[in-house]
Amino acid sequence: MTHHILGIDVGGTMIKGGLFTEQGRLIAKDSVATNPEEGPEKFGNAVEALSKKLTAGHGNADAMGIGIAGVLDNERTTLVESPNLPALNNFAVQSVLSDQLGIPVLIENDANVAALGELWAGSGKGLENFLMFTLGTGIGSGLILNGALWTGETGKAGEFGHIIVDTGPDAPLCGCGKRGCIEAHGSGTAIVRMAREALDSGKNTALRAQFADTPGDITPEAVYHEAVKGDEVCKEIYKTATCYLAVALSNINNLLDIHDFIIGGGVSKAFDLFEADLYDETRKRIFSVSRDKVRITLSALGNDAGMYGAAYLAHRQSN
Repeated sequence: MTHHILGIDVGGTMIKGGLFTEQGRLIAKDSVATNPEEGPEKFGNAVEALSKKLTAGHGNADAMGIGIAGVLDNERTTLVESPNLPALNNFAVQSVLSDQLGIPVLIENDANVAALGELWAGSGKGLENFLMFTLGTGIGSGLILNGALWTGETGKAGEFGHIIVDTGPDAPLCGCGKRGCIEAHGSGTAIVRMAREALDSGKNTALRAQFADTPGDITPEAVYHEAVKGDEVCKEIYKTATCYLAVALSNINNLLDIHDFIIGGGVSKAFDLFEADLYDETRKRIFSVSRDKVRITLSALGNDAGMYGAAYLAHRQSN
């Protein structure tokens, strides 16, 4: 008998899902709207509808894994708080959906399941230790140690985005409420902030012709395209963000002695621009024994990493 597993990746706007074999082969893929303002009942119905679409013609799935943005309780049963899905705060996701769907349901933080996806079927396949981090609006991450997800004593391990890299009084404020996090220096939001500051300070940049009257429309992609064309201000913005990322990566290497780092997220599409600097700046800050061992690679699964990882979570627990 063929066994199937469902992997669900819950985002602020869409719920993406995939039906997988136990070997990690994707059979079907689909999505439905999240409607984040609606409560647990409609969320559960949306997940159920998606699961039915995915399993149509393939028989029932044996288990479901769910990756969801937010803070989970240590038992991984309840979504305690989610900035993107406030209507689901304190929702007992695991028990409610397991009862509704009639199959085992496992839940995990979305960044953690992305790391599991890369471990199962992506750039982390065959690796024992790595940090997978996504560069987007913020910086999410998951830590794999000895071939397994490491979540720590309270479940929050691997928060790469909130490593402090700047303790100065004028350090930028992070979305978490603290100052000086790597997320406030190396994310897409940070790149946009630095670009707006460049315009405000009167710097000579090609961004001015496009965004002088609409600085709120600046995107990391726009900064990247001008940097590639040689704009010195835009190149310096990416170099600054890269230096801070290197500080954080070197801290991880020096603390854990791991050498593999996998990058995903929208800003990773600019990797060709900052790859060399990221290697150089990271190697400057680590011990010589590690310098030639550091490997920084792009996510092989891209936006599907969370879906794969959620399925792997369910597969691992059901075996």
